[in-house]
Amino acid sequence: MSRKTGFGDAARGASYVVQANPLPYVVPAVAAVVNLLLSGVLSLIWGAYANPTPWESAWRSALVLGCAALIVWVTWRVGRARKQELRVMSMLMSMASCIGLWVLTFRGWTVDSVLVYLLVMATACIGLAATRLLRGDGTDTRPSLFGELTERVKELQDVGKHGTPRVVDGRIITPIEMNAGGDFSQLAKPEVRTAIASQHDVPVGGVRMIPDRDTPRKGRMELSPVDMLENPAQWPGLSAPGGSIAEPLRLAVYQTGRTVPLVLPGGPGRNAIGVLILLGQSGSGKTELQMALATEARSRQDARVTYIDGRKGRQLPQAFRDAMHTMICDAGDGERYLDDMVNRVSARAAQIGDHGHEQWTAGCPACPAFEVVIVDEASKFVEAEDTLVELAESIRSVGIFMLLGLQRATGDRMPTSVRTTIGGVICMGVKNAAEAARVLSESTMTAGADPGQWGNKKPGALYAELPGVDEEDWSLPARTYRPDRDALVAELAEHLEAASADADDRALPVPAGEGELVPDESEPTGDDQAAEDDPECPPLPADPECPPDGDPRTPLTVPDRERIELFIEPSQGQQFTPEQVRDLFRQAIEDAHRRGITQVKPSSFAPLIDIVGEAGLKPPTVTKILRELCQPGRGQMLRRAPARGVYEILLPELVGVPAT
Repeated sequence: MSRKTGFGDAARGASYVVQANPLPYVVPAVAAVVNLLLSGVLSLIWGAYANPTPWESAWRSALVLGCAALIVWVTWRVGRARKQELRVMSMLMSMASCIGLWVLTFRGWTVDSVLVYLLVMATACIGLAATRLLRGDGTDTRPSLFGELTERVKELQDVGKHGTPRVVDGRIITPIEMNAGGDFSQLAKPEVRTAIASQHDVPVGGVRMIPDRDTPRKGRMELSPVDMLENPAQWPGLSAPGGSIAEPLRLAVYQTGRTVPLVLPGGPGRNAIGVLILLGQSGSGKTELQMALATEARSRQDARVTYIDGRKGRQLPQAFRDAMHTMICDAGDGERYLDDMVNRVSARAAQIGDHGHEQWTAGCPACPAFEVVIVDEASKFVEAEDTLVELAESIRSVGIFMLLGLQRATGDRMPTSVRTTIGGVICMGVKNAAEAARVLSESTMTAGADPGQWGNKKPGALYAELPGVDEEDWSLPARTYRPDRDALVAELAEHLEAASADADDRALPVPAGEGELVPDESEPTGDDQAAEDDPECPPLPADPECPPDGDPRTPLTVPDRERIELFIEPSQGQQFTPEQVRDLFRQAIEDAHRRGITQVKPSSFAPLIDIVGEAGLKPPTVTKILRELCQPGRGQMLRRAPARGVYEILLPELVGVPAT
């Protein structure tokens, strides 16, 4: 038999509320008693029992009425944020207490007047308490241990139900479903996640809210009670020495203990990365990650590694620099190398497409070696937005991976059009969340990613958005292995030495029996050499569109490109106007023309940056000025050449003549 709801239940419910926070209900009654005692004191020194003159009674009465009017007005004003019923009831009680004070002060105390005052004030206190209980604004509950944090989690009131918590990889996972009309994204607000972390005493970064892709009402909450990234794991060694670059590289681990899957080439259900942005402020661990990536790639037998660091490349260990296929420590050489990559993309595409492949394929002997290009402080090498956009759009399918290391991702260092074409992002510690939001997706930031909390206090901590990785794991923090450069370089050197020794052993003849040797088939015998020299059986001609792979032990040559020499002293802090900068460009082009130079590129004007300064002459500005000088008219000095990013210097007599 169910209990009927009646007066008893209502009384019990009211008593529970009052017991939880009795102060708002006790204060009005106490104030009524204090007001009664105050009227008695005033009646003795000012009012009925002080025998005042008519003039004294008048000004004292006016003073009390003025104070009463002020109290009533203040009560009405401060109650504006409350419910209308509670506001009116509070004002009526203030008026009753002020009238009672005035009457008892100047009329004197009698049994009837005191009883009437007590009856009116008791009724007002009960009415005020009932109004507060029934139609208040809900702020009368006992304040929680976290103070204002309770207000931050009001969104949790919309939670309809949650499933049974499960413990997976050290995380507590709870499915959550909101009430009809509720939005799960309300729980992903930073202040709500902070309140939940405070309530459960877990790190703020250990709270993740993963929305359901099919409905806005459902999602799951993940709590990580322990910061698994506090102590990074020891470097476990090369993941697949001598294997293919198509196998995953081992660089970091999630806080769950799983390895971050970094696969550079494309494959079934996964696109090739192409260009990967590595963002992190100084001291966040970018160099250690780049060295680990270069070491892992260098240990694979079908990859060539180029490491470009024009600022502090010579500070890296000598053994590491010697192990790279190509190590570039000069900013000019690095810039020329990246410029030449655009031309090499078309040659590699032709070589891959001629034997029927749409992209670089692991294990295919006809495909060129996979290229891994690591560029530290990439903002120093970004010559023009067009070049970088073309590389980001074209290198994925031709077996080239390029990592661009940056400290900031602002528009002057990384154009917006480049960010939209990159294939992956790794964000380490940065200055604030706004800096991370320039490269990380909105869903990652909303789910709880906050690299701004690390800065450079937790080197190696990162968030990774990589192809083939579930988007739900993009907001899962990870950390690189404990840095040990000596062990890293020593293991790579040991592997390369062993691989070189194996290659030498395979070149030696193998004994087939006692006193008998079988010649190595990899070396041409006398008959084979004679066949190659036979004029009637010449070797097949080399296909110019499918050149053979070069010797991996031969370092790549960096294309040389002449730059314009300017005999102008650096600015020494001088501020140049836009017109003065354009005059310097015209002077540089005229000097180049007199020396017989017929073509220039944006990088040809690098000496101007030393004169004007990087702040006054950014790479996009250089490209903009060169385009202006290509406009037909009296001021035209250049025109676009067929090659991308190249400009031809016009002779004075050809200015204004359209290019053929």
